Amino acid sequence: MMNIVILQWGLFSFMVGLVLSLPLAAVHYQKNPLLRKTFTNPKKLKSAHIDYFMQALSAGLVYLIGICMDMEFPKYIALPLIYGIIMNPTILLLEATPFIRSGWSRFTYMFLRATSPLLLLFGWFAIAVLFLPTYLIIVLIIVIIVGGAVLWSQQVQKKNTVHM
Repeated sequence: MMNIVILQWGLFSFMVGLVLSLPLAAVHYQKNPLLRKTFTNPKKLKSAHIDYFMQALSAGLVYLIGICMDMEFPKYIALPLIYGIIMNPTILLLEATPFIRSGWSRFTYMFLRATSPLLLLFGWFAIAVLFLPTYLIIVLIIVIIVGGAVLWSQQVQKKNTVHM
């Protein structure tokens, strides 16, 4: 049941991405003044458009993993994935508008930024732990450690150049 729900939300994400192609075209190509006031950051609108498609693709991948492994995903994996599939691109969509600057929409935006990426990451890591062989989990951990070390060294280098 949860695999089908993930797939349904993936289709919803795909459809939102399609719908966003209309204001995206109006902002980029037609230079529509009304939509340019609504979507003040066209780059974020384009990113949201693409991210809705990417999240739909990821939902399809999760569905295929479930079919191939002949397994129904538990709710503790499916629900964070569904939340992230929809809310991660929604963060970008909100950033494309001026609505995130104050009031209730600002609170909603900050809440989504704090929760959505973490829940999506949790869902994918849970899938990785369930299905990846041990050697690939070890390789993944090594990649994460190396990436973290590179980021840390860049931060240290940046701090040292600022203090000079």
